[in-house]
Amino acid sequence: MGNFENAKVKVKQGWLQGYTTDKLKIFKGIPYAAPPVGELRFRHPQDPGCWRGVRKATQYGAAAVQQVSEIPEMPANVHGVPQMLAPSQYEEDCLYLNVWTPAETADAKLPVFIWIHGGGMVAGSGCEVVCDGEGFAKRRDIVVVTINYRLGLMGFFAHPDLTEEAGGTSGNYALYDMRQACRWVKENIAAFGGDPERITVAGQSGGAAGTGVLLASPLMKGLIRRVSIESGPIYWGFMQPEPRAVMEQRGVKFMEHIGCKSIEELRERDVWELFDAYSAYGGAGPNGGFSFCVDGEFLPKSYTEIMDAGEFNDFDVMIGSCAQEFPTVTADRFSVEQYKAYLEEAFPDNAENMKRWYPAENNIKAAKQASTISSDLMLMGSIKIGQLCQKFGRNAYVWLMSKENETERGHNDGSPHCAEMPYVFGRVDKGERNPFFDYHWVGADYDFMELIQGYWYAFAAAGDPNGEGRPEWKRYGKDFDICELCNDTHMIEGEQLEKYAYYYEKLSGSEYAVQLFGLPRLAPKK
Repeated sequence: MGNFENAKVKVKQGWLQGYTTDKLKIFKGIPYAAPPVGELRFRHPQDPGCWRGVRKATQYGAAAVQQVSEIPEMPANVHGVPQMLAPSQYEEDCLYLNVWTPAETADAKLPVFIWIHGGGMVAGSGCEVVCDGEGFAKRRDIVVVTINYRLGLMGFFAHPDLTEEAGGTSGNYALYDMRQACRWVKENIAAFGGDPERITVAGQSGGAAGTGVLLASPLMKGLIRRVSIESGPIYWGFMQPEPRAVMEQRGVKFMEHIGCKSIEELRERDVWELFDAYSAYGGAGPNGGFSFCVDGEFLPKSYTEIMDAGEFNDFDVMIGSCAQEFPTVTADRFSVEQYKAYLEEAFPDNAENMKRWYPAENNIKAAKQASTISSDLMLMGSIKIGQLCQKFGRNAYVWLMSKENETERGHNDGSPHCAEMPYVFGRVDKGERNPFFDYHWVGADYDFMELIQGYWYAFAAAGDPNGEGRPEWKRYGKDFDICELCNDTHMIEGEQLEKYAYYYEKLSGSEYAVQLFGLPRLAPKK
């Protein structure tokens, strides 16, 4: 296994030299697949090659090709080892992962937590400040892994010629990247003190959609044990996969647009030339962007067909979202009168109950409640997955986070998209409106971090978040077993269950589901 105390380990591909800080051994920029460039562009990820000697694993690998933005450089650690991206921030050669381990010996068999970053599958990386694994790994005996994967055009481009080339499928390269990372971890994590039989994959937003697909895909059987799906259920209304034929035709149109006559020529084009052409073409705009699809292999059938038939993997599931995921209107442009008119327009069959369930005495509360309604509808996707797990004898825990920043603006805005991340990762003094923003934590924030890390760790360790005196979180067994995560964490009851029953009944009608899911994001007509 190597000199584990000095952060030197041997994996299948060769020796790695990481570094130590506090109680952790840290390894960054580990290739889990061959670079997907040249002839390997728009192909499934291939196994990484071996290397001779000792490979330094002290710097992050590049993030996937995406819209360029600032990724803050991390300061050097106490040993002077830089923690910034290298050799550049964004490259096509991006299939790298990072490991934080608190194990004292290589045979510790600690639970493993693989993080799939968000960003709508078009942005983000495994080295974002808020999902640095140090704060979780050092406070809990858990091995944290973060990964990069191909995004957008490079992660999902499909074309009939690629389908023929691959023997019947194309697209979904990002999903295969996620699977390849899990394969690498399964094969190598014991060298870092991790237990290959206790691997949890967690993802947020776009990463949650990817994690949801891993739950459904037959190609994931036996690779992992658990999934944590955070703010991205895809059963109703969130990043639904389209048929492969739709993506293939988009591929045909895109190649015609850029004047590319063959896949060979496409593979020879500069990656940034392709990215710029795709961005100018419209990306996910009116021309239709590339995203995951029912490719016939990773997803052999539609997501809902797989889930409804109970053909999804027997993984333990933890799933949920935040109470005010996305702002729908701004308080300065939304009056109480407009809010009431909106309720009557959007919910004509139940407007009076909606006013009772979501009271608003001023414009600030009205704007917050509009966001709450949209977010409660998003929660229905988590509830549906919980119900299916219960129906088919699987283990599921559903959550709703309503913990707010302890500031006036925090209480006005509520618990937004990404709000759980600083607490899960122990990123102290982050999370003001956005997990990357500075926010001075107070006692309630530290207490909540201990609670959330306890739940997440226990789930990863044993498939059950309970223990250590935390408030009881019931396994999903009846409608609607949901744990509300807040300063006074509890199982939801009372009139909240009434509104969930109302939403669930409406969403169960397929055509109405799409209509209703979109309504709360619209301001009322003037």
